[in-house]
Amino acid sequence: MWFRNLCVYQLADAFSIDAEQLEERLQPGVFHPVGGHDPESRGWVPPLGGDSEQLVHAASQCLMICLQTESRVLPPAVVREQVEQRISEREDAMGRPMGRREKARLKEEVTLDLLPRAFTKSRRAYAYIDPEGRWLVVDAATWREAELLTDDLRAMLGSLPVRPFQTDSSPAQVMTEWLARDRFPSDLEPGEEAVFEDPRSEGAEVRCKRQDLRSDEIRAHIRAGKRIRRLAIDWDGRINAMLDADLSVKRLRFSDLVQSDADDREAESAAERFDADFAIMTGELARFLPRLQAWFE
Repeated sequence: MWFRNLCVYQLADAFSIDAEQLEERLQPGVFHPVGGHDPESRGWVPPLGGDSEQLVHAASQCLMICLQTESRVLPPAVVREQVEQRISEREDAMGRPMGRREKARLKEEVTLDLLPRAFTKSRRAYAYIDPEGRWLVVDAATWREAELLTDDLRAMLGSLPVRPFQTDSSPAQVMTEWLARDRFPSDLEPGEEAVFEDPRSEGAEVRCKRQDLRSDEIRAHIRAGKRIRRLAIDWDGRINAMLDADLSVKRLRFSDLVQSDADDREAESAAERFDADFAIMTGELARFLPRLQAWFE
């Protein structure tokens, strides 16, 4: 299980929970398939999948959990077509135009009628708790996605004293200075991709791909007043990713060196392979996350 994105929360020192306690707290929120007239269902499922029944997967002192969401897919065009047809039929029968409230109620009726016949789609969001490092790490591309999981987890636990990364310096300003001065942390190298934004013009941005970010052409954007919003990074030859100014990490990829460590571990089952990958991933992130925080202090 290799995460592709990171939204990282810091756990309060007072927070403490073990695998058995977490398992017990999650049981009331176990996932159930979406009902015929429900638009969505959300609940906890075993991270290991397959025949596993454990909602908490513990390995290397870290606790992995998984939230599954099942939604009914009801295209707006289908609803609109049915609504328009029924409006026409009822207006002909009544001999007068329908009012706004009548049309709104009719739309609700149509939606309820169509939901049981709608297709469903499922998605899973994974996260793990690192009690020793005091991290809650969510595999989500945006903080909004991550909050769905943390909100549900908080509901199960009663309280969840966490906060997203907080730094003393502006990440956008720090990353811009790295590139402007060509002074990066000793264990960090820029990749070949960046997104610049102009703080003076909302929505204005420049995207650079497969470019030498140290070139004068790229630095001209900084001299023109633009700042970095996303920057491709290579950390210690072990992690490649896009670092966002909101301190989320996107398109996370572990290097061949890390992957070879995982391949060297012989696994006789899917569960053993899961444990091995989980242990290596959390071990790498346990080193990476403190560095990520330190870069912007």
